[in-house]
Order: sequence, then structure tokens, then C-alpha cells
Amino acid sequence: MSEVPGGTTNSRWRGWLGAVAPYAGLIALNLLFRLPLLLNADNVHSDAAIVGLQAMHLLNGETARFVWGVTHQGAFDVWVVAAFFLLGGPTPLMLMLAPFVGHLVLSCALFALLRRLLPGRAAAFITCLTLVFTTQAINGIVAYVPRQWSVTVALCGVVLIAWPTRRTPLRLALGTALALFSIYLDFFSTVWMPAIGLLALLVCLELPREPKAVALRLAGAAAGTIIGVVLVAALRAGLGHPTASDFGLSFIERNWPLMRDTSLPWLLGAKVWIPGATRHPELWHPPVWVAALQWFGAASVVALVLASATLVFSPRVRWEVKRLVLFGIAASVTTLGGFLMGTFPSDLWTTRYLGPLIWSLPFSLAALASTVRPRRLLALLAPYLVVAAIAGWLSYGSGAPSNFDSRRARQAEVELGDFLRQRGYTHGYAPYWLAYRLTFLWTENPLVAPLDSDRYQPYSKAVEDARKKAFIFDPNEHRDLADRNLAYVRRQSGRVEVVTVGGFTVILYDEQ
Repeated sequence: MSEVPGGTTNSRWRGWLGAVAPYAGLIALNLLFRLPLLLNADNVHSDAAIVGLQAMHLLNGETARFVWGVTHQGAFDVWVVAAFFLLGGPTPLMLMLAPFVGHLVLSCALFALLRRLLPGRAAAFITCLTLVFTTQAINGIVAYVPRQWSVTVALCGVVLIAWPTRRTPLRLALGTALALFSIYLDFFSTVWMPAIGLLALLVCLELPREPKAVALRLAGAAAGTIIGVVLVAALRAGLGHPTASDFGLSFIERNWPLMRDTSLPWLLGAKVWIPGATRHPELWHPPVWVAALQWFGAASVVALVLASATLVFSPRVRWEVKRLVLFGIAASVTTLGGFLMGTFPSDLWTTRYLGPLIWSLPFSLAALASTVRPRRLLALLAPYLVVAAIAGWLSYGSGAPSNFDSRRARQAEVELGDFLRQRGYTHGYAPYWLAYRLTFLWTENPLVAPLDSDRYQPYSKAVEDARKKAFIFDPNEHRDLADRNLAYVRRQSGRVEVVTVGGFTVILYDEQ
């Protein structure tokens, strides 16, 4: 090889590969850990299917500011999904890849920040493993729209604000504006804002503290804040906002048992709920030694976060790292406080509102990662990573290793769709959790409107106007509902037939 300035061609290639390898490793591990979900993308639920259907309509020219039927989630995810549909068609896999790529962007962005602040790439890589091996509360957002991009946008704003070199007013403006814009994507992003405000203030007031430099940084952060607030206000014009009645100390008594006994243990892997015979999961009862490992792993990560927080007072830790820890702790406090004092916690599934505790881990653990050797850091994190991996893997349910065949998830729906089309039924009704899922899987043929929680009235109008309608029910969950609707249609003038197809109970009604 010929000599080149700065070293040989081989050494340059080795340097390039060394820089790229950690990113490739994070992407590969994220892909492998969530491979069961990707292989079983057909298991899409109606909340995600809504976004897929809206993206299909967007490609046909129909636009909206928000996801159908809600005012707290903007249509940004719809545009992202539409872009994936242009690449690979309106398939469940493309619908799942849209948020998954957002998670990969976030993982790589946080690694890029940490590798500049921690001693060596290994420490940054190990710290980011907390975003690879995660439980259902995170996996359910990584794989299903529409929340992951709000998290990605908010924390990419944090990366811009906290970047350790060239703390320019422009970058502070971009970072704060981007973080605030995430509120439009999902109003839940407001939980990040106190911590982001603290981080921006700390960056503005740090060295050099010449009045001119501080003033310029404050001006940049203020400009970004104004831009972000105006943009979100314009996009949310005419909509309501949470009021004081939505939060309060009076809710703690109700929410504390849910957080203590269910949500926090599930988030950290101490308990696992796995899919059962119905849509509602069942608590997994492991052997005693596995349960002990679960609780130890969950407790260990809490202890590591507390240990990292104490290192904020250590002179061994760089200031740029300390401010990341302060951001992570502040975000964790607002998350816990919001959960305890909010009206929204109600059941097992609201565990997702504690998700910022996990997304904050790379920040909260930064001080610890900067003071211990990578091997010791990995050993300290290993118990939590193992139990999080176990909990996340088990929660896949039909996506577990023994059920890799994704066709199994759709066999009944495919059979039912073929049957309805053959019989001339192109419109139908079903409970919410079936309706939009079936409509997306069947690409609106047949078109199924929900019997409850109507989020797109043109569907309901089309079904109401149709002469032939199919009422579709899962007998494992909707037996009483099927009986009530059967009694209703029998009181109407027309032909009624009850059939079982693919395990579904179907009431065929023809007005004739």
C-alpha cells in the first residue's frame, strides 16, 4: 500500500471501521432483539392500524393535522408511515418499520453524544444497551406508531443542546425548537420539558461565562423556545389543553398501588405479563430463582441510577457529563410525579407512561459510566439487561421463538376476508380492537367500522349506507356483544345469517 498523509490506507480503513462498528452493532442488536416483532408484523393492533389507514389516505391526497380521532398526537407519524408505504407498499411490516427506524435514530444519536463525553466508545456503547434490551412498555412503542418519533425528536433536541463542542446560539435554538416541536407529535412529550429547560439553562450559564457569550447563548435558547411554542400553538390552534383538574395530589392514593404493584415492576422486568387467550395479558409465574433474579435486576438498575446521581458531586466527573445526569434525574422525577398525580393511569397498559424512565437511563447513568471501566460497567448493568431482555422477549407472545411463522397471526383474518368478499360483503362492523386492524389488513376491502370508539366517521357512514353488512366478533372476548347485536339485527327487516369463519362469529345482514 502506498503511504498517505497521516498513515497508511489500511490504518485509515481501520479507523473508519472502528468509528462505524458501534453504530452497526447497536442497529444489529436492536434488530435481533425485536426480530420476533418484525417477523410477526401482521399482529398490528387498531391504534397503529389507524395511522396506517390514514397514511394510505394521505397518499391519495387527504390531509389532517392530527391522527384520526385524537387531538394529542399530530400527523407527523402519518407522513413518516406514508414515506415507508411509498418504498414498500401499505404493509404491516412497513407500518412497523416506521417507528422502529425512529428508535434506531434515537439510539445512534445518544451514542454519538455519549462517545464524545465518556472515556472510550465501549462505555458509551454499553450505556446505550439500556435502549436495546427493553420491556414491553418500550417495545410496544418501538414497534407500533404513533409515539416513538415524538420521543426521538425530543431527545434529538436534547442531543443538540448538550453537544459538548461549539455551544453556539444557533445550535441551542435548533435544539430547543426541536424539543418543543415534539409536543405537537405527542402531547405527552410535555413530560420532558422541565428537564430540557433545566439542561438548556445549564448549558447557557456554563463556561465561558463572559457576559456576551452567556447573553448570546440565552438569546439562542430563547429564540428556539419562542419558535417552538409558536409552532406548536399554531398547529394546536383551537384545541384544549390539560387543566389543573387533570393533575393533583388527590390522585396519588389511587395511582400509587398501580405504579408500585404493576407498572414499575413491569417496566423494570421484575414482573412479566404475557399474552393470553384474550387481548388482556396474564401474569407470568416464573420459578422462584427466576423471580429472585428479576427483582434483583430491577433493583440493581435503580441502585445504579442513584449511585450515578451521587457522582454529580465528584470532581472526577466532567461538568458536561454531570449536566446529562441532572437532565436524566429531572426527567425521571417529572415522569414519576406525572404518573402519580395524573388522571391518565388506569390499568396495566398505562405502564407506557413511565417509559421516560428507561429513555432517560443513558443520561442518568452517564456519571457512573465515566468513572468505571467498561468491563465493570457491563458487569454492573448485566443483571438488569438480562431481566429486561427476558421480560421483553416473553411479552412478544405469538412472536416468541416457537411461533416465528407470521402467517399464523393472520390465517383467520385472511380466511374471513376471502369469505366476505366471496359473499359480496364489502362493509361491516366490529369492536374497536378488531375494526381498524381488519380494515388495514384487508386494505379497506372489506371496510370495517367500529361499534365503539369511532375515530373516522366516513368509515361509519359508508358502512351505515351499505345494504349488506357483516358484524364480526371474537367469541373469546365479545360473546355478549355478539348476542346483543344479533338480537338487534333480527329486529330489522332483512335476511340474517350467523356463521363461524376462522374462529370468528359473523352475523351477515342483508337489507334486501
